[in-house]
Amino acid sequence: SSGINAEYGVKEGRLLSAVNMLTELLNSAEMNPNTINLWTLRFTLLIKLKLYSTADVEMAMFGNLDNCDLYYEFYPKKHPGKKGSIVPWSLRLLWSILPLHCPSAGGLYGALDRMYGLVYHLDQALLAGLPYLQEQRVIKYKTSLLIQVAGALAGSGSIQPAIKLLKQVMNAQPDMAVPVSNAIIRLYYQVGNIYKGESLLAEVQSKLSEEEKEMNNGFRCIAHGEYNEAYQHYARVVNLNPANAVASINGAVCLLYLGKLSDSIVQFEGASKISLHPMLLFNLVSLYELKAIANTTKK
Repeated sequence: SSGINAEYGVKEGRLLSAVNMLTELLNSAEMNPNTINLWTLRFTLLIKLKLYSTADVEMAMFGNLDNCDLYYEFYPKKHPGKKGSIVPWSLRLLWSILPLHCPSAGGLYGALDRMYGLVYHLDQALLAGLPYLQEQRVIKYKTSLLIQVAGALAGSGSIQPAIKLLKQVMNAQPDMAVPVSNAIIRLYYQVGNIYKGESLLAEVQSKLSEEEKEMNNGFRCIAHGEYNEAYQHYARVVNLNPANAVASINGAVCLLYLGKLSDSIVQFEGASKISLHPMLLFNLVSLYELKAIANTTKK
Protein backbone atom coordinates (compact mmCIF):
# COMPACT_ATOMS: atom_id res chain seq x y z
CA SER A 1 0.00 0.00 0.00
CA SER A 2 1.01 3.67 -0.28
CA GLY A 3 1.42 3.88 3.50
CA ILE A 4 3.89 0.99 3.56
CA ASN A 5 5.71 2.43 0.53
CA ALA A 6 5.96 5.80 2.31
CA GLU A 7 7.47 4.18 5.41
CA TYR A 8 9.92 2.31 3.18
CA GLY A 9 10.83 5.62 1.52
CA VAL A 10 11.58 7.14 4.94
CA LYS A 11 13.84 4.21 5.88
CA GLU A 12 15.68 4.59 2.57
CA GLY A 13 16.12 8.31 3.10
CA ARG A 14 13.85 9.33 0.22
CA LEU A 15 11.85 11.79 2.28
CA LEU A 16 10.33 13.84 -0.55
CA SER A 17 9.18 10.68 -2.30
CA ALA A 18 7.56 9.55 0.96
CA VAL A 19 5.75 12.90 1.24
CA ASN A 20 4.41 12.55 -2.31
CA MET A 21 3.19 9.02 -1.60
CA LEU A 22 1.38 10.25 1.51
CA THR A 23 -0.20 13.09 -0.49
CA GLU A 24 -1.71 10.57 -2.86
CA LEU A 25 -2.89 8.34 -0.04
CA LEU A 26 -4.34 11.02 2.25
CA ASN A 27 -6.22 12.84 -0.51
CA SER A 28 -8.68 9.94 -0.71
CA ALA A 29 -8.59 8.81 2.93
CA GLU A 30 -11.24 9.42 5.57
CA MET A 31 -10.13 10.57 9.01
CA ASN A 32 -9.71 7.71 11.48
CA PRO A 33 -7.14 6.54 14.07
CA ASN A 34 -4.98 4.92 11.37
CA THR A 35 -5.10 7.96 9.10
CA ILE A 36 -4.01 10.33 11.88
CA ASN A 37 -0.77 8.34 12.22
CA LEU A 38 -0.10 8.87 8.50
CA TRP A 39 -0.78 12.58 8.92
CA THR A 40 1.70 12.62 11.81
CA LEU A 41 4.31 11.00 9.58
CA ARG A 42 3.58 13.54 6.84
CA PHE A 43 3.94 16.53 9.18
CA THR A 44 7.16 15.07 10.58
CA LEU A 45 8.59 14.77 7.06
CA LEU A 46 7.45 18.26 6.03
CA ILE A 47 9.20 19.77 9.06
CA LYS A 48 12.27 17.60 8.45
CA LEU A 49 12.35 18.94 4.88
CA LYS A 50 11.85 22.48 6.24
CA LEU A 51 8.58 22.87 4.30
CA TYR A 52 7.13 24.80 7.22
CA SER A 53 4.54 26.84 5.32
CA THR A 54 3.07 23.71 3.76
CA ALA A 55 2.94 22.05 7.16
CA ASP A 56 1.23 25.13 8.64
CA VAL A 57 -1.46 25.27 5.92
CA GLU A 58 -2.22 21.56 6.20
CA MET A 59 -2.14 21.49 10.00
CA ALA A 60 -4.64 24.37 10.09
CA MET A 61 -7.26 21.86 8.89
CA PHE A 62 -7.01 20.21 12.30
CA GLY A 63 -7.65 23.41 14.25
CA ASN A 64 -6.43 23.04 17.84
CA LEU A 65 -6.43 19.24 17.47
CA ASP A 66 -9.76 19.22 19.25
CA ASN A 67 -12.19 18.68 16.36
CA CYS A 68 -14.99 16.20 17.00
CA ASP A 69 -13.68 13.75 14.38
CA LEU A 70 -10.42 13.52 16.33
CA TYR A 71 -12.08 11.53 19.12
CA TYR A 72 -12.85 7.81 19.30
CA GLU A 73 -16.45 8.65 20.21
CA PHE A 74 -16.90 9.88 16.63
CA TYR A 75 -16.42 6.29 15.41
CA PRO A 76 -18.77 4.24 17.66
CA LYS A 77 -19.16 1.39 15.16
CA LYS A 78 -15.44 0.89 14.62
CA HIS A 79 -14.43 1.59 18.25
CA PRO A 80 -17.44 0.79 20.46
CA GLY A 81 -17.06 2.08 24.01
CA LYS A 82 -13.63 3.61 23.40
CA LYS A 83 -13.15 7.21 24.52
CA GLY A 84 -10.54 9.92 24.17
CA SER A 85 -8.52 11.62 21.47
CA ILE A 86 -7.04 9.75 18.50
CA VAL A 87 -4.30 12.39 18.19
CA PRO A 88 -0.87 10.98 19.19
CA TRP A 89 1.41 12.98 21.47
CA SER A 90 4.03 13.30 18.73
CA LEU A 91 1.54 15.23 16.56
CA ARG A 92 0.61 17.54 19.45
CA LEU A 93 4.31 18.28 20.00
CA LEU A 94 4.84 19.02 16.29
CA TRP A 95 1.78 21.30 16.34
CA SER A 96 3.16 23.21 19.35
CA ILE A 97 6.66 23.82 17.96
CA LEU A 98 5.69 24.59 14.34
CA PRO A 99 5.20 28.35 15.00
CA LEU A 100 8.89 28.58 15.95
CA HIS A 101 9.71 27.87 12.31
CA CYS A 102 6.73 29.60 10.72
CA PRO A 103 5.88 33.24 11.53
CA SER A 104 2.44 32.86 9.92
CA ALA A 105 1.60 30.36 12.69
CA GLY A 106 2.39 32.92 15.41
CA GLY A 107 6.16 32.76 15.80
CA LEU A 108 7.67 32.46 19.29
CA TYR A 109 4.59 33.66 21.16
CA GLY A 110 2.32 31.39 19.14
CA ALA A 111 4.53 28.43 20.03
CA LEU A 112 4.67 29.35 23.72
CA ASP A 113 0.89 29.75 23.80
CA ARG A 114 0.43 26.27 22.33
CA MET A 115 3.09 24.71 24.56
CA TYR A 116 1.72 26.15 27.79
CA GLY A 117 -1.77 25.11 26.71
CA LEU A 118 -0.54 21.52 26.42
CA VAL A 119 1.25 21.77 29.79
CA TYR A 120 -2.05 22.90 31.37
CA HIS A 121 -3.94 19.90 29.94
CA LEU A 122 -1.22 17.50 31.12
CA ASP A 123 -1.35 19.01 34.62
CA GLN A 124 -5.13 18.61 34.64
CA ALA A 125 -4.74 14.95 33.69
CA LEU A 126 -2.25 14.40 36.52
CA LEU A 127 -4.50 16.11 39.04
CA ALA A 128 -7.42 13.92 37.99
CA GLY A 129 -5.41 10.82 38.91
CA LEU A 130 -4.13 8.19 36.50
CA PRO A 131 -2.94 4.56 36.66
CA TYR A 132 0.81 4.39 37.39
CA LEU A 133 2.04 3.57 33.87
CA GLN A 134 -0.20 6.20 32.30
CA GLU A 135 0.91 8.75 34.89
CA GLN A 136 4.58 8.07 34.09
CA ARG A 137 3.85 8.53 30.39
CA VAL A 138 2.15 11.89 31.01
CA ILE A 139 5.09 13.03 33.18
CA LYS A 140 7.45 12.09 30.36
CA TYR A 141 5.33 14.11 27.91
CA LYS A 142 5.35 17.11 30.23
CA THR A 143 9.12 16.92 30.68
CA SER A 144 9.77 16.85 26.93
CA LEU A 145 7.38 19.77 26.49
CA LEU A 146 9.00 21.91 29.22
CA ILE A 147 12.40 21.32 27.63
CA GLN A 148 10.95 22.56 24.33
CA VAL A 149 9.59 25.65 26.13
CA ALA A 150 13.02 26.31 27.69
CA GLY A 151 14.64 25.95 24.27
CA ALA A 152 12.19 28.44 22.76
CA LEU A 153 12.83 30.92 25.58
CA ALA A 154 16.60 30.59 25.26
CA GLY A 155 16.38 30.98 21.49
CA SER A 156 14.55 34.29 21.98
CA GLY A 157 17.20 35.57 24.39
CA SER A 158 15.19 34.94 27.59
CA ILE A 159 18.06 33.01 29.20
CA GLN A 160 17.23 33.38 32.90
CA PRO A 161 13.62 32.14 32.54
CA ALA A 162 14.95 29.23 30.48
CA ILE A 163 17.47 28.32 33.21
CA LYS A 164 14.76 28.55 35.89
CA LEU A 165 12.50 26.23 33.91
CA LEU A 166 15.28 23.70 33.26
CA LYS A 167 16.09 23.62 36.98
CA GLN A 168 12.45 22.76 37.66
CA VAL A 169 12.70 19.90 35.15
CA MET A 170 15.93 18.68 36.75
CA ASN A 171 14.43 18.69 40.25
CA ALA A 172 11.29 16.88 39.08
CA GLN A 173 13.15 14.34 36.94
CA PRO A 174 16.47 13.31 38.57
CA ASP A 175 17.14 10.82 35.75
CA MET A 176 17.36 13.82 33.38
CA ALA A 177 19.96 15.56 35.56
CA VAL A 178 22.96 15.14 33.24
CA PRO A 179 21.47 16.32 29.90
CA VAL A 180 19.51 19.12 31.57
CA SER A 181 22.57 20.23 33.56
CA ASN A 182 24.50 20.27 30.32
CA ALA A 183 21.97 22.67 28.80
CA ILE A 184 22.03 24.91 31.89
CA ILE A 185 25.84 25.04 31.84
CA ARG A 186 25.84 26.38 28.29
CA LEU A 187 23.20 28.97 29.13
CA TYR A 188 25.24 30.16 32.13
CA TYR A 189 28.25 30.60 29.85
CA GLN A 190 26.07 32.42 27.33
CA VAL A 191 25.09 35.08 29.88
CA GLY A 192 28.64 35.30 31.24
CA ASN A 193 27.97 33.59 34.58
CA ILE A 194 31.20 31.61 34.41
CA TYR A 195 31.32 30.72 38.12
CA LYS A 196 27.94 28.97 38.13
CA GLY A 197 28.65 27.33 34.78
CA GLU A 198 31.95 25.87 35.95
CA SER A 199 30.51 24.80 39.32
CA LEU A 200 27.74 22.84 37.64
CA LEU A 201 30.14 21.46 35.03
CA ALA A 202 32.36 20.04 37.79
CA GLU A 203 29.37 18.07 39.11
CA VAL A 204 28.58 16.32 35.82
CA GLN A 205 31.89 16.36 33.91
CA SER A 206 32.64 12.68 34.54
CA LYS A 207 29.24 11.65 33.12
CA LEU A 208 29.56 13.53 29.81
CA SER A 209 30.59 12.12 26.44
CA GLU A 210 33.76 13.39 24.75
CA GLU A 211 31.65 15.42 22.32
CA GLU A 212 29.71 17.07 25.17
CA LYS A 213 32.92 17.86 27.07
CA GLU A 214 34.46 19.54 24.03
CA MET A 215 31.26 21.53 23.40
CA ASN A 216 31.19 22.78 26.99
CA ASN A 217 34.88 23.65 26.87
CA GLY A 218 34.18 25.65 23.73
CA PHE A 219 31.38 27.59 25.43
CA ARG A 220 33.63 28.15 28.48
CA CYS A 221 36.43 29.55 26.30
CA ILE A 222 34.02 31.90 24.53
CA ALA A 223 32.80 33.15 27.92
CA HIS A 224 36.47 33.95 28.74
CA GLY A 225 37.02 35.59 25.33
CA GLU A 226 39.47 32.84 24.31
CA TYR A 227 38.28 32.45 20.72
CA ASN A 228 41.28 30.56 19.38
CA GLU A 229 41.01 27.90 22.10
CA ALA A 230 37.23 27.79 21.62
CA TYR A 231 37.68 27.19 17.89
CA GLN A 232 40.00 24.26 18.61
CA HIS A 233 37.37 22.65 20.84
CA TYR A 234 34.63 23.09 18.24
CA ALA A 235 36.92 21.70 15.53
CA ARG A 236 37.39 18.57 17.64
CA VAL A 237 33.60 18.28 18.05
CA VAL A 238 33.13 18.44 14.27
CA ASN A 239 35.77 15.71 13.87
CA LEU A 240 33.86 13.57 16.38
CA ASN A 241 30.46 14.37 14.84
CA PRO A 242 30.41 16.12 11.43
CA ALA A 243 26.62 16.54 11.73
CA ASN A 244 26.94 18.83 14.79
CA ALA A 245 25.78 22.09 13.17
CA VAL A 246 26.05 24.08 16.42
CA ALA A 247 29.76 23.27 16.75
CA SER A 248 30.36 24.17 13.11
CA ILE A 249 28.50 27.49 13.43
CA ASN A 250 30.22 28.39 16.71
CA GLY A 251 33.58 27.58 15.14
CA ALA A 252 32.76 29.94 12.27
CA VAL A 253 31.87 32.70 14.76
CA CYS A 254 35.21 32.16 16.52
CA LEU A 255 37.05 32.54 13.22
CA LEU A 256 35.22 35.82 12.62
CA TYR A 257 36.31 37.14 16.03
CA LEU A 258 39.86 36.08 15.18
CA GLY A 259 39.72 38.27 12.07
CA LYS A 260 39.64 35.33 9.66
CA LEU A 261 36.67 36.49 7.58
CA SER A 262 37.26 34.24 4.54
CA ASP A 263 37.76 31.14 6.70
CA SER A 264 34.63 32.03 8.66
CA ILE A 265 32.58 32.25 5.45
CA VAL A 266 33.86 28.85 4.30
CA GLN A 267 32.85 27.30 7.62
CA PHE A 268 29.44 29.00 7.61
CA GLU A 269 28.87 27.63 4.10
CA GLY A 270 29.72 24.15 5.37
CA ALA A 271 27.31 24.55 8.29
CA SER A 272 24.54 25.66 5.90
CA LYS A 273 24.69 22.21 4.29
CA ILE A 274 23.83 20.70 7.69
CA SER A 275 21.28 23.28 8.85
CA LEU A 276 19.32 25.88 6.85
CA HIS A 277 18.15 27.87 9.86
CA PRO A 278 17.13 31.39 8.70
CA MET A 279 19.50 33.07 11.20
CA LEU A 280 22.43 31.06 9.83
CA LEU A 281 21.60 32.18 6.29
CA PHE A 282 21.18 35.78 7.51
CA ASN A 283 24.65 35.66 9.12
CA LEU A 284 26.14 34.17 5.97
CA VAL A 285 24.66 36.93 3.79
CA SER A 286 25.98 39.52 6.27
CA LEU A 287 29.47 38.01 5.98
CA TYR A 288 29.29 38.12 2.18
CA GLU A 289 28.41 41.82 2.42
CA LEU A 290 31.24 42.42 4.91
CA LYS A 291 33.72 40.73 2.60
CA ALA A 292 32.49 42.78 -0.36
CA ILE A 293 32.96 45.99 1.65
CA ALA A 294 36.48 44.86 2.67
CA ASN A 295 37.40 44.15 -0.96
CA THR A 296 36.06 47.53 -2.06
CA THR A 297 38.05 49.29 0.66
CA LYS A 298 41.25 47.54 -0.49
CA LYS A 299 40.68 48.76 -4.07
